[in-house]
Amino acid sequence: MKIEINLKIILVLILFFIFNNINTYIIFIIFILIHELAHMFIGVLIGGTPKKLVLNPFGISLEFYSYGKDKFWYKILFYIIGPIANLIIAFIFLKLDNYNFYKQEIIYTNLALCFFNLIPILPLDGGKILKELLKSIVGLEKANKFIIIFSKIILISISFTYSILIIKVKNIMILFLLLYLWYLYMIEEKRYYIYKRTSDSIKSIVS
Repeated sequence: MKIEINLKIILVLILFFIFNNINTYIIFIIFILIHELAHMFIGVLIGGTPKKLVLNPFGISLEFYSYGKDKFWYKILFYIIGPIANLIIAFIFLKLDNYNFYKQEIIYTNLALCFFNLIPILPLDGGKILKELLKSIVGLEKANKFIIIFSKIILISISFTYSILIIKVKNIMILFLLLYLWYLYMIEEKRYYIYKRTSDSIKSIVS
């Protein structure tokens, strides 16, 4: 498996250091890595082939060449295992006797990662789970179209809520989460329109 590191992460580290949030960022990166490793473990277990692990300024992403057993429930398990891993970590730290700032931050970070990734927008785990459910009901083409439109509507709503939070709590991490969501969505939207153009071209040739 190939590992890539985007050097722009250094600039982000400097920004978080300036705003005195460097510890929060490091904790975030550590537990999002564990989140992705949980995906990789299940992916390999069901016969998938990991392609690369990418560390970028907004987090970590894992890509597979294939997912092995291409069945509905295997895919649902693959997508949901990351949030479950974060939930388990939060529960373990909650049960620890010692109490300090890092324990509290680790719990909050893992709960945030769990519920954040279950938001039903692409390419978060919640969006992929919703897409698989829709695909099993209405087929791939309609599922792709619906999830892209639905993701944008949800993302606009989240942006409005996050904007209020940024003003009230003045936490740079919230701003980065918002930017990260839009960054991920734009990549997925671009992929969708490339897929749609290719699909329309093939249909026109066949017809």
